[in-house]
Amino acid sequence: MNTEKIKYIRDELEITQDEISRMLGCTRSAYSLWKINKNTIPLNYLNKLSNILNINIDYLVDLSDEKNVTFNKIDIDRKILGEKIKQARKSINYTQEKLASKLNTTHSVISAYESGKTAVPTLFMIELAKTTKKSLNWFLNKI
Repeated sequence: MNTEKIKYIRDELEITQDEISRMLGCTRSAYSLWKINKNTIPLNYLNKLSNILNINIDYLVDLSDEKNVTFNKIDIDRKILGEKIKQARKSINYTQEKLASKLNTTHSVISAYESGKTAVPTLFMIELAKTTKKSLNWFLNKI
């Protein structure tokens, strides 16, 4: 996660930490912890940030050098995200067990993500995107 990019973009747009935290619907202290990499920004807030700043979500997490791309500004739908995770897993011919092993988790966690029952952590999604060579925009149905 490249928090320097987020800070640079926020500064470029002249948006304060207070303003961005209000726009995201989180506390300033939560935003501050994300900014200094004490905590990882949850995927739903990262998506909101991408939508608010009109910046490619893949650019924000160093999966792309393209800052500005055309994308749909939508909220995360866990069911669609789960279907995309399953589709991406199958595209690389991985079982849930093999993907779980690759990403250091369990089969039941992968199953919960694919069914949309559980929120998917940001760092997991970044690693999954790298493993499957898919973009976060694709997973989130933004493109």
